[in-house]
Amino acid sequence: MADPSSRAGTTYWTPAIEEYLQGLTARETPGMRAALDAIERAGMPAIQVAPTDGRIIEVLLRIAGARKVVEIGTLAGYSGQWILKALPADGRLWTIESSPTHFEVARGVFERAGLADRVTQLLGAGLEVLPTIERYGPFDAVFVDADKPSYPGYAEWALRNLRSGGLVIADNTYLFSYLVGETTSDGQARDQRAMQRFHELMARSFDAVTIPTPDGLTVGLKR
Repeated sequence: MADPSSRAGTTYWTPAIEEYLQGLTARETPGMRAALDAIERAGMPAIQVAPTDGRIIEVLLRIAGARKVVEIGTLAGYSGQWILKALPADGRLWTIESSPTHFEVARGVFERAGLADRVTQLLGAGLEVLPTIERYGPFDAVFVDADKPSYPGYAEWALRNLRSGGLVIADNTYLFSYLVGETTSDGQARDQRAMQRFHELMARSFDAVTIPTPDGLTVGLKR
């Protein structure tokens, strides 16, 4: 049930609750912790998914029986490892990263974790790289955690290249609180309209829902 306070916008999430649940259900592997260490050593932005979000992604992919997954936004290979946990031994992850530095850091992380043989890393802008892997489709899932203006294009690509029953999973879809309402810059206004177009496309073309994680995690099932 939802009481009047939660319906009015109160959240009962607390850091202590997050820590408790993470310890029970979202334990990180040594390879995941190594990815976090690599992010810190390289001075990369610590913008990886939260462990509980990673666990949500893993469970969704297991439910879907995913074997072939595309990730847009590798960073240091942290979320990629949550994806790989969900896949069978012969499953494969194609992961795209636009930063050469992040690409190389992730390469080392995957190698040290013993996962490199299950990962195809691709360097470049997402919308430019995606057409080069279409021959390996249809895919079972696409995870999006990259440049926000391109989210509509990523959803359109997923619609064309997912199997029926395949998943789109996208992070940060609350757009850091300015998905709706006033914006304070031209850049925010551009990003807001792009993310709204993403949500509109998801509602129109997928069976979609946004899980109310702190950042918003949108999940769409291809009809």
